[in-house]
Amino acid sequence: MAKLVLIDGEGVADLSDGTHWCIAFDQLPQTQRWLNGAEISVTLQLRGSMWPYALTHQLTGQAVCASALRGQAPQCTLTD
Repeated sequence: MAKLVLIDGEGVADLSDGTHWCIAFDQLPQTQRWLNGAEISVTLQLRGSMWPYALTHQLTGQAVCASALRGQAPQCTLTD
C-alpha cells in the first residue's frame, strides 16, 4: 500500500512508492475528494479488463479503474 502524492489534471496519479497510474477518465470525478497522503491500494483486475488495475482509497473503500504508466508491472493481488 502507498500514499497518494498527487493526481494531476490529466488524471495521472502518483503514489509514494514511485508508481504512476492513468485513471479512467470517466471515473476521475470520484477522486476529487481524495486528499494527498491518503492510503491507496492497487489490485489487479480480472484478465481481459480494459483497465487492468483498481486503485482503492482505503479510508472510504472507493475504487477507480487504472492502468500502469511506463511499462510498470507492480506486484498486486487479484480481485474477483
